[in-house]
Amino acid sequence: MDIKIYRAQTESLIKQNSLQQLLQQVPPLLQLKALRYQSELSRYNYLIGRLLLKRGLNFFGLDDDLDKIEFQENGKPVLSGIYFNISHSDHQVICGFSQEGTLGVDLEKIRPIDFEDFTSMFSTKEWSAIRGADDPIRTFYWFWTRKESIIKAMGSTLRYLHQIELDVTSDHFVVDGKRYFLRQVAIEEGFVCTVCTEKEIESIELVEIWF
Repeated sequence: MDIKIYRAQTESLIKQNSLQQLLQQVPPLLQLKALRYQSELSRYNYLIGRLLLKRGLNFFGLDDDLDKIEFQENGKPVLSGIYFNISHSDHQVICGFSQEGTLGVDLEKIRPIDFEDFTSMFSTKEWSAIRGADDPIRTFYWFWTRKESIIKAMGSTLRYLHQIELDVTSDHFVVDGKRYFLRQVAIEEGFVCTVCTEKEIESIELVEIWF
């Protein structure tokens, strides 16, 4: 399975464009979804993620009309002819694409956290691996992005996160007899990114996008 990941660094883009300018580039429904975010940065990142989606649709020769996005019962957006998934953290936004099978991507900036806030999200075995690691914070995000990419590929929600127990030695995960494949992607120092797919990953191409 071949994957293409579009990435945008949004700090300069935010300085050059007002929120209103970006809102005008997406359909009304997506405008409303963007404005539901509390922080201005998250609103910008949501919109930039949809602009990355449009760029990718153009690359694959597909209709880039975002009005054609449909939403599954769990809220996951889908389009005919392409599998895609979007993630953002801090000033980084990514959109993963494949024409071969469903995928999930998760990107997180490494920040100090209180492990006690996430006790229920990981098993005893996973917490042992996290706390015993040379770099516990980075290892936490290694687990977190893998779990979140899995539930995004499955089309599930964060409520399912605690039901996933990962083996640190394995790059796949099996749920209900279906195998999902995991791969870390180097985005930028200080970030952790994981891709999850329903088919074995052959290649991942990271493409820097400038608007």
